[in-house]
Amino acid sequence: MLGAMKHKAKNMSNLLIVAALKDEVRPIKAEMTVDCTIHFKPATFYQGKIFNKEIGLLITGVGVARMKKGLIQVLEQKKPTSILHVGFCGSCSPVAGLGALILGQGVVEEKSRCHFVSETGLLEQAKKLCEEKQFSFQVGSIVTVDRIVSSPHEKADLGAVHKTMALDMEAAVVAEVASQRKIPWVVVKSILDPVDMELPNLEDCVEPTGEARPLMVVEHLFRKPQDLMKLPNIQYCASQARRSLTEFMEAWVQNIS
Repeated sequence: MLGAMKHKAKNMSNLLIVAALKDEVRPIKAEMTVDCTIHFKPATFYQGKIFNKEIGLLITGVGVARMKKGLIQVLEQKKPTSILHVGFCGSCSPVAGLGALILGQGVVEEKSRCHFVSETGLLEQAKKLCEEKQFSFQVGSIVTVDRIVSSPHEKADLGAVHKTMALDMEAAVVAEVASQRKIPWVVVKSILDPVDMELPNLEDCVEPTGEARPLMVVEHLFRKPQDLMKLPNIQYCASQARRSLTEFMEAWVQNIS
């Protein structure tokens, strides 16, 4: 019986933070004291402590398929009490500018139009935290797409069609998997590209983890040298979005009772 209790405790974790990219959670990962690492290929799960609080951190790689596979694999072994899904997103609305946090009141999958509603208590907790810390934030819905949406026109159109404030590539499947397992969840994203910002199409130049493929980047810039001028701006935008996410995650973890 004692052995069973120890096994159960080992497989419990208060909070599971889920992200697609290493870059989205790099500062939080650096602050963790990691006790356990599990590689699922391409997903990686870390269990440890931050601010003396026990948490799990899952990094899956980009897209619905990788996110679903990694999250299901972790949930077969770990039983978190709640899931916080974080990451970068694109804006569908001029009111959500660079680095603004989007608290996902709901998530809709673009093609199926399946809609998921976040756990009210967690959403209210996130809203209260943002107000107390004076973070720049908006409460709204997020549409999950299966591609990088580059053009301002398409971003605005997706927002109008689905009545959403932002778009991403994973939130809907996190909501689906968590809801099926009756695990409370909330999505908090940070705006990387405002609605009026056009992104270069570098989808073939990055690994699923978000790491650059140097040879592919060189080839892309040889074909489209005009994109070279856009790279510093993207790096700046990513740093602002990451800072907002990090500040929120640090406050969220410290607020865990």
